[in-house]
Amino acid sequence: MKVVIIGAGEVGTGLAETLCLEKNAVVVIDLDYDLLKNLSNKFDLMIINGNGASGKVLCDANIKEANLMVAVTDSNEVNVLSCHTAKTLNPSIRTICRVNDTEYFSEDEDFDLKSFGIDHLVVPQKECAQTILDVLSGPNLKELTKLSVEGALICGFHLSPGSAMVGTQLFSFPRPDLLEKIRVCAIWRRGKLIIPRGKERFNNYDDVYVAGEKEAVLALAEWSCLDEKSVNNIVIGGATELGTHLVAALNEQGKNVTLVESDERTAENALKKLESSVNILHGDITNGDILKEAGVDVADLYLSAMGSDENNILSCLLAKRKGAEKVITIINKPDYREIISSMDNIDGCFSPRTAALNSIINLIQGENRRIGAILHRISAEVFEMTVVPKSRIVGKSISESACPRGAVFAMIFRGNVIIPATGNQTFQVGDLVVMMGEQQALKKAQALFAPKSIVGL
Repeated sequence: MKVVIIGAGEVGTGLAETLCLEKNAVVVIDLDYDLLKNLSNKFDLMIINGNGASGKVLCDANIKEANLMVAVTDSNEVNVLSCHTAKTLNPSIRTICRVNDTEYFSEDEDFDLKSFGIDHLVVPQKECAQTILDVLSGPNLKELTKLSVEGALICGFHLSPGSAMVGTQLFSFPRPDLLEKIRVCAIWRRGKLIIPRGKERFNNYDDVYVAGEKEAVLALAEWSCLDEKSVNNIVIGGATELGTHLVAALNEQGKNVTLVESDERTAENALKKLESSVNILHGDITNGDILKEAGVDVADLYLSAMGSDENNILSCLLAKRKGAEKVITIINKPDYREIISSMDNIDGCFSPRTAALNSIINLIQGENRRIGAILHRISAEVFEMTVVPKSRIVGKSISESACPRGAVFAMIFRGNVIIPATGNQTFQVGDLVVMMGEQQALKKAQALFAPKSIVGL
């Protein structure tokens, strides 16, 4: 497949890596030559320094022969115009457009995206908000990742002291009825990823990642967690696109929500946009007195959605110190993810860019293998790879297949049937196999799915 990507930022770079991994012909266009040069040094792709909305630049990228164009710059206008221009030059091309404003194409207006040359629209703030809402709906969840087959999840949940799961081991698990329906993929312990084997013991404060059908995964999470106080009183810092979207959704669920914004004009705009039942406070959320006035000392959840990662992290630490039961931060810089995931006093972190990238990945179907998702909280990825004829693992059971260290078989999709990846399951041609683990380990695992002639066997 020939793919043109407009934008070499974090989303564009992550997408380029995914598509290059799948042996697609990739062209990346951006005005920043340094970003492009960095990409070309890492991956086998073509780069063009220019404006992706320009017909001439798109022709230089051979857009007329391309199958897919993804516009993911930070400019809404450039992304929309790029899709329109690409569709004009190549009516059969498939286009995906990122916009950063939840109201850019208002649902109240009768907009036909096709008339703009857009086949799929991705709004990072909206995707991230939905991910957060999904996590808040479950018992002590840290992360919830949806995969390509409906109903299939990878879910991360926290083990508090007193959990029924603490002290148990997989080979003598007290609830085999739950275990047989899911696969325990990983433990995140003090900033380290552990792929659990039979004798691994679950400890207090572990974050456990399991894969399976939604009902089975959530049943295990509910059993393993203590009776948890429902989240009703919520304070959100920052009237950003993401912040106001979350406030509106949580208020609609009947939650008691207070929004704090430091900029007076932005706070006034939020007041006009949101329902009158929402409490809006003008003040600096990194100020302890403002946090107290917002009621963070009795809050079940404080979530910081400001534009600054540093202010988000600082306000979360202050809110936790002031008495908030849980704190969640929004981050945009990927390097902060590992730091935050090792901090016990921050309960979760989410990235709009990661949410956007996962949404785009799920819109793109690779021929034989693809990255299924990138996790928000921990240093791990999810691959979905197809078993082709003559693959090394055809006809072998999971226990007979040598999975690289640092990775684990999570699930098997056989058509629309979700099968837990347990030791006695046998791989068949056409199976879509879900793996989770460290990026380098997953790259090594690709050899298991390649035809034997390709890997020299």
